[in-house]
Amino acid sequence: MQFLLIGACIYAAYALFGASDDEQAQRTVTISEARIENLSAMWEKRWNRPPTEVELVGLVRAWLREDILYREALAMGLDDDDHIIRRRLAQKLEFLTNDIVQMQEPDDAELEAYFSDNVERFRAPDRVTFTHVFFNPDAREDATLDDAAAALTRLQAAGEPNGEVIEEGDRFMLQNYFAQASALDIRRAMGSGFADSVVQLEPGRWHGPVLSGFGTHLVYVYKFDAAPPPELAAVRDEVLNEWRREQAQKFDVDFLESLKSRYEIVIEGPESFVDSVLRADGAGQNVAIPDGPPAS
Repeated sequence: MQFLLIGACIYAAYALFGASDDEQAQRTVTISEARIENLSAMWEKRWNRPPTEVELVGLVRAWLREDILYREALAMGLDDDDHIIRRRLAQKLEFLTNDIVQMQEPDDAELEAYFSDNVERFRAPDRVTFTHVFFNPDAREDATLDDAAAALTRLQAAGEPNGEVIEEGDRFMLQNYFAQASALDIRRAMGSGFADSVVQLEPGRWHGPVLSGFGTHLVYVYKFDAAPPPELAAVRDEVLNEWRREQAQKFDVDFLESLKSRYEIVIEGPESFVDSVLRADGAGQNVAIPDGPPAS
């Protein structure tokens, strides 16, 4: 009877003060052969040779030190309210879900249907060949538009410029002649407003004034080459990448909605603002949030 009572006391004391299985598991650091092989492979990938025994011992010791410090930091709650850790963990989960999406492959019928619904997105850009004459408003000031109008009359009377030097206008710091340029090419060189105007001009005549951030221009369009309708075989890789991107975006929205359903979300603020935050259309998910204070 005494031994039974002593045994019961021992078990009761262990139940009250002993380490639980979960706690004991958390206090066990296991460095498996797979982990050691992974550390060795990472070393070899970086240095193009396998580690020596001394180097491998150092790698394992470094990993052990990092793992113990990591566990203790979690136990101390150092990860709480740390936006860098929050962001990194969220990114890792996003990477995992994106890998799942990337493994999906559409069949030919699905890819053709997607291509048909978005054919204009895969059309090659139209091309335009033109030359322009520049009038510098810094030098001509109030006479700029009058000078351009007078020059336009002379150029229209002369007709198509056949490679001769045009004795009109002012010297321009960039090129005056563009061959087979896309709207993006023109936009990069001359600005959006100028590009939008040029691609709408009728070929075979002088036009003006056309304005840009540089000043005033007279433009002669030689020809406008409209891109032919795209064929799926020629742009299949691009279509597949866009399909995967849209599938990943849709999966992110659906996955987040499924996760949000597990939580009770309380947001303090006006009802319209709360509705905008919680809506499931994915709006605003890719807005960059600056870490520092706004620029003055």
